Amino acid sequence: MGRRSDAVIVAAASAILIAVAGQAIAVRFDPPLDKPLRVVTESIRTDGGVTRRFVNARRVVFRRADAQLRAEVTIEGSEPTGPSDDPAAMARAGFAHIAGRTIIFRLDPTGQVTAVEDHAAVWQAMLDGFAAQAPDGSDALDRKRAGRVRAIVGALAAMPVDRQRETLASLVEPLIAADAAGGGGPPRPVRVPAASPYGMAELQGIRVSRMARGRVELSVTAQGDIAVPGSDGAARARVTLETQRVIDPATGLVLESHEKVRTLAADGSVAAERTSVSRLES
Repeated sequence: MGRRSDAVIVAAASAILIAVAGQAIAVRFDPPLDKPLRVVTESIRTDGGVTRRFVNARRVVFRRADAQLRAEVTIEGSEPTGPSDDPAAMARAGFAHIAGRTIIFRLDPTGQVTAVEDHAAVWQAMLDGFAAQAPDGSDALDRKRAGRVRAIVGALAAMPVDRQRETLASLVEPLIAADAAGGGGPPRPVRVPAASPYGMAELQGIRVSRMARGRVELSVTAQGDIAVPGSDGAARARVTLETQRVIDPATGLVLESHEKVRTLAADGSVAAERTSVSRLES
């Protein structure tokens, strides 16, 4: 880490910029209609020396109704994984509670979600999935976990409607390269948020787009520091993010995506790492 590492990253990014300068990339959102698509996502998280693996799948069908585009998403059933007090496992279990139910999203011309049909009922079903994870035992650990689940359910229930819609939209929007629709554009600096064990970090990086084998590849490399309070004052941890998406320029759909977020503690050791890979199957 340090100045030498930063210089290497900047030099590599500059080389990429020179290589792709002047490329014109046209991407439009025009998904296949009435054709079932399957999206499989595998996530691996390492936190505190413990590694957890999650796999989930969902079916997506794009249709036109009343001159409006919509996406019908059905989550496939899966066995619960991870301890009941793990936030990521709880989130997946909440979505798993609505497995088999088709959720209909209304989309704008770029693929952004504008509304969720039967929004209130879908959101309540997900909350019920969270609530069902509260243990009913009477020992101190069960009471602590049940209290934590109730607190999360309460916070989700109080979430504004637009935030609820954003949460549900995560079932379909990662499949759609809305930021690439209308043209990839030149490489540019970006600011992206990233979660770490120490809280949210604001990262600065670069976004690069290029054509490869008839596909559009969009990649982001970013990094930033976050304060870590300690008994002897605040130290700085570093968060790095790398993402790559392979996009079909004719449909605007993401065929494959990779994301890696790593948090390095102030002493340079790896505090946490998360990788996620999604693939579109037709």
